[in-house]
Amino acid sequence: MERPLTGVTVLVPAHDRDAAGAAARAARRAASELGLAGPRAERAAECAGELARALAARADRGAVYVQPSPLGRGLDVAAVGSAPPEDGGAGAGRWPDGTRAGGTLLEVLRELADDLVVRGTPGRGTAVCARWRASGVPGLPLEAGAREAVAAPDVGALRLPVDGESSCGDAWAVAAGPAAGPVGSGIAGPPGTGAGPSLATPPGAGAGQVGEDGRAAGAGPTAGDGPAGRSGARPGAATAAVTAMVVDGLGHGPAAARAADLAVRTFHGSPALPLPRLMAAVHEALRGTRGAAVGLLRRSADGTVEHCSVGNVRAYVLGRDGVRHRFGAQPGVVGWNMPPPAAQRLPDALDGTLLLHSDGVDGRWAHSPGPGLTGLPAPLLPVVLAHAHRAARDDVTALAVAPARRTP
Repeated sequence: MERPLTGVTVLVPAHDRDAAGAAARAARRAASELGLAGPRAERAAECAGELARALAARADRGAVYVQPSPLGRGLDVAAVGSAPPEDGGAGAGRWPDGTRAGGTLLEVLRELADDLVVRGTPGRGTAVCARWRASGVPGLPLEAGAREAVAAPDVGALRLPVDGESSCGDAWAVAAGPAAGPVGSGIAGPPGTGAGPSLATPPGAGAGQVGEDGRAAGAGPTAGDGPAGRSGARPGAATAAVTAMVVDGLGHGPAAARAADLAVRTFHGSPALPLPRLMAAVHEALRGTRGAAVGLLRRSADGTVEHCSVGNVRAYVLGRDGVRHRFGAQPGVVGWNMPPPAAQRLPDALDGTLLLHSDGVDGRWAHSPGPGLTGLPAPLLPVVLAHAHRAARDDVTALAVAPARRTP
């Protein structure tokens, strides 16, 4: 029997006082099903509840997203608000105030989470991503012997079904390392990734060394320019090659989800193939399904980016200065009437963020992204993008892959 889909994002609108309880329940359920039981599940639930409560109190039109973090088994709780940050956008100030014991919300989150990313964006409000790692689960299954020499990419993802549905016809997948070994996906697992059980609410976060109490070893999280604690890359570590895919099964619902599931499984069977051959393999696998749009991006260790897409999956290279490159796609449907796939090559994009998203995100955002959006860290970019530009009545998946963060 095939494993069912998993990794679907749970969206909790923070519009009223009931949002805190709903967000806490979603986080507690996801955390416990992922092995973050006991105190760690309660920390995640408290974090989600505090974020929803704060957003609702400010009438902020915000939302809490409980979802997988793509670097291994664990949990992400992300929140996006529309009100301006109280610290002018630096991300390290007070947003919002008035939580337990008179402390600020960020002070509470630092205590609760393994990793924390916070950004204030002019005109867009503030976004937070808190992560918990499952004890003993490696974050990035790279090629054997390469862990000390290869810096894993920084990855963020979102996979959200149409409102009122539990299955999502969009999905994502990433593979990294010298031989592009599997990292994770929006689907229950390719062999060897340690994917968790099917969840009605999601799996999640990156893994690392943890202490006896289940908290991250070493320094606690801080808010600011990047995830806190032990998530930065070692100085001098080589950059990993990375291959990314977003697939949009035609339509939505279970049939589209089955096509997306099969595409991801095929990707993980041979992620290091040349992109046209990988696209052809997905095409053959999807014969007999309703078909899909598929977008592939690969960044080599030297910074070269290759692209191969068929259908309406959009692909970009982003920088702090805006959209640096927008790729075009070939027409057709993968699994049905696909033309011979061709790859495009973009040299020297080493420091850019790769972004793929389905048409569940309105592509007009890229014409005028505004200040701060394209420079967001990878864990925040898909959530902020979908929160502001989600198309009505469609599944949505977005995947961001940034270069490894480097610690001083």
